[in-house]
Amino acid sequence: MKTVVVLGGLGYIGSHLVKLLLDKKYVVKILDNQLFGIKHMKKLLEHKNCTFLKGDIRNSYSLAKIMKDTDYVVHLAGLVGDPACSVSEDTTWLNNTLSTKLVADVANYYNIKKLIFASSCSVYGASPEKYILNEGSYLNPVSLYAKTKIDSERILFDRFNGSCTVLRLATVFGFSLRMRFDLVANLFTIRAMKNGSIQVFGGTQYRPFIHCLDAARAFFRVLEFDEPEKINKEIFNISVESISIKDLGSLISSLIPETTIEIVDAKEDNRNYRVSSEKASWILDFNPTIKLTDGIIDMYEKMLNNYHDWETNKIYYNYFPECKEE
Repeated sequence: MKTVVVLGGLGYIGSHLVKLLLDKKYVVKILDNQLFGIKHMKKLLEHKNCTFLKGDIRNSYSLAKIMKDTDYVVHLAGLVGDPACSVSEDTTWLNNTLSTKLVADVANYYNIKKLIFASSCSVYGASPEKYILNEGSYLNPVSLYAKTKIDSERILFDRFNGSCTVLRLATVFGFSLRMRFDLVANLFTIRAMKNGSIQVFGGTQYRPFIHCLDAARAFFRVLEFDEPEKINKEIFNISVESISIKDLGSLISSLIPETTIEIVDAKEDNRNYRVSSEKASWILDFNPTIKLTDGIIDMYEKMLNNYHDWETNKIYYNYFPECKEE
């Protein structure tokens, strides 16, 4: 059986990927700092082919211990999102850039065959609405988070000796064992459910979206892909559809009963981009299956009588004050 290390395997996408890998008879080893808890993964961690190590990607000992006797690595770890990364530039650099060098070096030492990195479509930053961006488009990052993703992509392509593939994920949404409410579609959905209203600031800016389960499937597809020459040092956008934030709010208000929507005239987020995922379809034969409408309805049904502490429990948010204390 093939062995896969999932760095950040307890997370929003990682929990989906770990289940998928175990279902497909892989041996899975997880490295995670357990910052957002572990209870949601209890059943998966009890699987005979699953091993968990509480550790940190900034620690060479943790990486060495988890990567020894491993075939593949999926790198999902690090600080995710603009708010978390804006707390401390030094901490963000350590978590998202310096750690990537360490991951590549340890992976080289243990002769890892394939490494897949989770990047972000936020690297495209601000772009005119008329353009649909592909993997060769000009990068225009407007946040520290996006800049660390660009740096990490380059580090891995320059430093890692095995087959390296980068997946630039669209804004992720949908239900997961480790739920997040700091993602715009998820936040709008929980507010519609609990408060009966959605507040949209500005809203004309576009975002591409991808369901968290489809994101996990994309990583699995690269793991299974048996023509390494076609994916080594290649970047793939992973998106199912693009929509403006205003239209996203309108969609959710139409799907969840008795939801009102308020458009607030305010300074908008500078990020504005739409992307093409044709390269992933063409080369990987990967096509996402879960549209926004279906993913939102699924979230609504699964969260209906739960998550009463959604506003106060920090495990649902990647922004946390502890970042600055690390």
